Amino acid sequence: MGMSIAKRIRLLFRYFKKEDKGMRDFAIGMNSEVDIRRDLHILFLDYDQVELQDVEESVGECQRFWHLSDCFLYKTRNGFHAYFFYDIMPYTRVRMIIDYAKYVDDMFKFIGRYYDYKTIRQCGKYKQRDIQFVKVVKGSRLPTEYELEIGEMKRKERIYIADMGDMLNKGGLKE
Repeated sequence: MGMSIAKRIRLLFRYFKKEDKGMRDFAIGMNSEVDIRRDLHILFLDYDQVELQDVEESVGECQRFWHLSDCFLYKTRNGFHAYFFYDIMPYTRVRMIIDYAKYVDDMFKFIGRYYDYKTIRQCGKYKQRDIQFVKVVKGSRLPTEYELEIGEMKRKERIYIADMGDMLNKGGLKE
């Protein structure tokens, strides 16, 4: 049940159209990697043009099926970002979950096939901060001590990057 060739071509054109904009769309992202020596990552999901209740449905299904812990939802201008800060896993599992999840952005799924990590935008792209915390969706398990420690570091990294984007905007780097 893979993606049709026509859909892949449309996604490629959409990707190259975005690439053509160059530095006009300055953005800062966060990587999924937590330990590159051991291929360990946290999970991100990107939902564009999807309602909150559909995102919660998709996240809940993933939490039950993949036995995931809490999910932190953030509203973006075009949808939602879901962060599973306390689920540390190999990248192959990250890709399986992304492919399994309903309503996840097709471009997010597509690009993930060509890298060994995921990146999700934290700031930039727009003059005003457009990513706001919405809620925590309780997971089906409690994280281990190791996952709590790493997850808290990744949460702080996310906050730091978002604040850095605000600082850059105030410094006049955005029009």
